[in-house]
Amino acid sequence: MTEEHHSRAELETHAFALMGRLHVNLRRQSGRVIDIEYMRIDPAYCRYLLKMASLSTSEEVQELGQKLQEVFFGEEGLFVRTEPRQPLLARLQEPAPSAPAAITPTATPAATDNADPVDRGYIGRLR
Repeated sequence: MTEEHHSRAELETHAFALMGRLHVNLRRQSGRVIDIEYMRIDPAYCRYLLKMASLSTSEEVQELGQKLQEVFFGEEGLFVRTEPRQPLLARLQEPAPSAPAAITPTATPAATDNADPVDRGYIGRLR
């Protein structure tokens, strides 16, 4: 693994731990449930949650929000370094690739030798 991959993996691990803590704190304090996976891939949702954390009355939630802000949007942040993954809902709006043409199965040669215990017509088909 290269240094860049190694540091990115560490950053993602750190972000996941912070998002988990943010999730637990928001759930305990306000009953708010957040989607950690969606936060990881969608910058707009991530910004929304970080803004919500900054407006929280809890110092711990504010601190977690600041740390996540640095991890995602800092100079070497996850959303700054590379293009973020496209959210699933956006992918659904794109036309699906056309399915390949159905391949017709070729007929297997009939068993010519009666001594052969394997039925050649059965090979390649489901029961």
